[in-house]
Amino acid sequence: MSFPASHKTVIVLDHGAHFAQPCHPVEVDVQRARGPGAYIPLAPVSKSVWTCVVEATLEYCRIVWDLFPVEKCIRFVVRKNPPEILNGWKNEHQNTASIMTALAGVGRPTPDRKYGAADSAADGGIDLALESLCEPTEKQVELLEAGKEVINRGRMIIITTIIDDFHRKKLIRTAQDKILKINQETEDNDMKLDHVELVIIHTTPTGMEYRIHAEQDMAEVISPTLTTLFYTVTAGPAVSMKLLYLCLKHYDLASTTVTGIPMKEEQNASSSANYDVELFHQAESHKRLLGDFQDMVLATSEGNEYQTCKLKWCTPRGSSASELHHCSAAFRITPTEVNSRQSSCLTNFLLSGRSVMLEMQRRSSGVKTISHMLTSHGGEIFIHTLSSSRSLLEDPPSISEGPGGRVTDYRIRELSDLIKCNLLAPFFGDPTDKTPLDKAQSRLTRFTRFLPSTISSTTLFNLPVFEPLHAAMLKENLTDEDLTECRKVIFAIMSMEQKGEPLPGPLGQPVPVGKKSKREEQYRGLWNELEMFATAHSEQSPGHQAVLECLLEVRQKPILKKDEKVGLDAALRELDKLSPMNDSLDKADGRKRSQSPHSTASGHAAGSVTGGGGGSSGPNKKVKLVNPQGHTLLQLYTARKLREAKLMHKEFAARQIVGSEMKAVKLYLKLEKEGSVGPANNGGQ
Repeated sequence: MSFPASHKTVIVLDHGAHFAQPCHPVEVDVQRARGPGAYIPLAPVSKSVWTCVVEATLEYCRIVWDLFPVEKCIRFVVRKNPPEILNGWKNEHQNTASIMTALAGVGRPTPDRKYGAADSAADGGIDLALESLCEPTEKQVELLEAGKEVINRGRMIIITTIIDDFHRKKLIRTAQDKILKINQETEDNDMKLDHVELVIIHTTPTGMEYRIHAEQDMAEVISPTLTTLFYTVTAGPAVSMKLLYLCLKHYDLASTTVTGIPMKEEQNASSSANYDVELFHQAESHKRLLGDFQDMVLATSEGNEYQTCKLKWCTPRGSSASELHHCSAAFRITPTEVNSRQSSCLTNFLLSGRSVMLEMQRRSSGVKTISHMLTSHGGEIFIHTLSSSRSLLEDPPSISEGPGGRVTDYRIRELSDLIKCNLLAPFFGDPTDKTPLDKAQSRLTRFTRFLPSTISSTTLFNLPVFEPLHAAMLKENLTDEDLTECRKVIFAIMSMEQKGEPLPGPLGQPVPVGKKSKREEQYRGLWNELEMFATAHSEQSPGHQAVLECLLEVRQKPILKKDEKVGLDAALRELDKLSPMNDSLDKADGRKRSQSPHSTASGHAAGSVTGGGGGSSGPNKKVKLVNPQGHTLLQLYTARKLREAKLMHKEFAARQIVGSEMKAVKLYLKLEKEGSVGPANNGGQ
């Protein structure tokens, strides 16, 4: 089993002379024995670096043990002569009371030079800390006794004073050498160090500067078993802020500030004011609600390096089971300032059997929603992440409702028909025979190869005249009557296009179109949909292929059969797709055919040939052959480019071709008329 680095943490405290220096003054006033309202100013009392570091580390441990009573373990090592371990990995040692008692026995450091800054990175404290990481915790002991593999990871936090980069590198090199030595000397039955995260915190009093050139809060990979991070902080309250930031980072915690808490004033019980209380909990509480923190309103408090989410206090309720809401997760909480009056009042209020709803405002939309709830269970306070969407205990949402209850235009009736047409039944034949399964899969693939999911994404399926063709193409085989009905539908659509009838919209109403080009684009998209639908079913039977061929003949597109290789016709189809002038050329050809006096007669003939039984209802349109003269691909391509050029500009007179020869054109006609160049009858050719 793999354990994260946060499972075991060893904090190494320097006990050298630098930690005996004063860093944070504390003012103390004593009231006089006589005279009301008078105070005697005393000299300020300064905390030492050691005291500030001890207070910060104890707060670090309190937060971890409040939120993770059993899962996370912390040990203390004091670097003195000789180094000393203050506690073990057992659960009875993992509490602030035992750590405070052990630290009191260590005492404050002396300002002599026995343990200078250069000796802070000595081997003693580091060796003892790494050896402690090799010892198993109670949870790891259970796995080892069960014969399971344990991947041992850990974190070592060293709080010391470093003079320069040489001592910092020496400390890292000492840790790396010790890890290699431990892994080489460890027997098979003992635990090795798979990975260690070394966090170095360099702290000094105000006014003392050291030349250390190292990137802060950047992970530096020394080896596969060692990663280091470096931090610099001024001794005093800044040490506590830095360790709070590291606590949230090491254990994946988040900060939530409950705002607008009504609380009576201590001096005047008849009046009340609103206060804010900051809480720590696992970041999973916010991730379960939104997936990330991007839509939450986050703010950075003064002096803090982390962001907090502000949630507004709502009306309290009882914490009975009948009044609890549906939630997706519940996590322990702990106040940031556990000894403050505001935190104490909130804690006592929740432990009395009340629950508080918290309101969140989304950053993107500004909508306020009830997102969390504070309540107590068994003497411990939890934050519940409420479900902002539908509850799992409610009825499932309708298929016509999208995310957030938004109604969409799904083709529900068509989806229901698709399910009814593809129902599966038990097969009582040979279990190894996969033929029924392959047939069912092939049928479902054919039905869903072209299936628009919404009404607004299709025009063809909203057309009432298309329904007979749609019903026929879904059959396994087509009869002569089905083929006739399909041809009638195709010709009916062509007749609608010639008459300029409007196409139906998403709700079945005709779409008013002002410009003719817009209507042509709609019909062009309609024909493309029809071709895609016919192509999706063309491989089912010869009748389905005949419907596709009829459509392609009507649209004057080449027909490529299965047994033919990709040849000239396929290349022409590719040229039609790539050419940007196809539409304009088709329109010009259509106008020429409509103006021809023979178009009506030829159209009737073509309709009788292609329409079969439904030829009488087809339009009068001439069938155009693809390559009647047998030209090569280059000749066809050149001719097409020339036709496109003629549509865009007037051809230069010298480039015009008359028959098979170039036309001879006289030059400088204007100059000849004016008589400025040569004789009048001497024209240049």
